[in-house]
Amino acid sequence: MLKICFISSSGGHWEELMCLKKIMNKYKSFFVTEKGGQMNDSSLKNIYGVKKIDRKEKLFIFNFLVLFFKSLKIFLKEKPDVVITTGALVSYPICLIAKIFRKKIVYIESFARVNSRSLTGRLMYPISDLFLVQWEEMLKLYPNAKYVGGIF
Repeated sequence: MLKICFISSSGGHWEELMCLKKIMNKYKSFFVTEKGGQMNDSSLKNIYGVKKIDRKEKLFIFNFLVLFFKSLKIFLKEKPDVVITTGALVSYPICLIAKIFRKKIVYIESFARVNSRSLTGRLMYPISDLFLVQWEEMLKLYPNAKYVGGIF
């Protein structure tokens, strides 16, 4: 059976990801998000929490490496076939790892992005197997993306 990793940062990215519950319930799934917040409120089983990091913090490179190796540990334990993400930074390491292991990556650009690309979107566009946008206007910025409308 197909195994899917659902990963996103907390906040709006997590709320968008949770709109995919039909897919989550259909396949064997596990979840990764930032510790605290919605993770603590979640009734999901098989959920991993990782430390929230900020690309503007002084120790970003060190914290990113810690996040990368924590993500690698989760990936090797769970062995997903597909990674589905709505971003942001927390999702990038596990997607890089998935690419190395030749697993499929589905990225969904944020609903909040109507006319401009997100940093995560710019990073994910070249490595995603399926890149989805929720606004038709975004196809101008991501010509190989698929327009799916809002997932809410």
